[in-house]
Amino acid sequence: MKVTELVEHLLRQGRKPKELVQLGFPKSVVTRVRRRLRKEKATSEGKVPEEIPQAKTRLETTPESPETIATIWQKVQSMANDLQRIDVLIQALSEVTTVIAAARELGTYRLETCQHQEGGLCSWQAWDSQDEVPQGIGEPVQADDDKTVWRIKPSPLYCAMCTAPLEDRIDDVESKASESPLYGARYQIICNTCGSKGWIAAAIKCTKCGHETWWGWSPKKE
Repeated sequence: MKVTELVEHLLRQGRKPKELVQLGFPKSVVTRVRRRLRKEKATSEGKVPEEIPQAKTRLETTPESPETIATIWQKVQSMANDLQRIDVLIQALSEVTTVIAAARELGTYRLETCQHQEGGLCSWQAWDSQDEVPQGIGEPVQADDDKTVWRIKPSPLYCAMCTAPLEDRIDDVESKASESPLYGARYQIICNTCGSKGWIAAAIKCTKCGHETWWGWSPKKE
């Protein structure tokens, strides 16, 4: 039964609007139903009342108490709120499952192509004891070459979160930058005129055609 029907039922029994509000029914609903009943009463004053079936009269004269109805309504509302929270949790669980599946796929690919794999063990990290190995990242295994070192057979999820590929790229960039003849001089040479550091350039000459150009770092022009 809808809340408006409950309120109408209680008002027809003679319950006061203030009493229904105190029982927990929304004040706006009570006011709206009361106004509608008044209009219906004013409209039907000049009409001959229809005969009400005996069964219906008996049903309306033996209703549940308003306190019982209010209690039932509160329980129904609580159940509705619980169902709504469960629906949100189910949706979140579905999203988490999707993310985990994608992570497993990425981790499996990295596991198959990783350069830090030696005999199925991850050589990127090592621990001094089995107890130090974090749980959930893979199966702890004692290294064959050094019995004091523990490594892991990594799980796909661990490989998906591994930063080794990124750090390898950073090392590669630093290695290439260090090959530049100006790499070490950039932040060591200070201009005697303006005192700036790092803004240096050197003349580069093509050994084939003799063309000269400048290579280095320049501040942005304002």
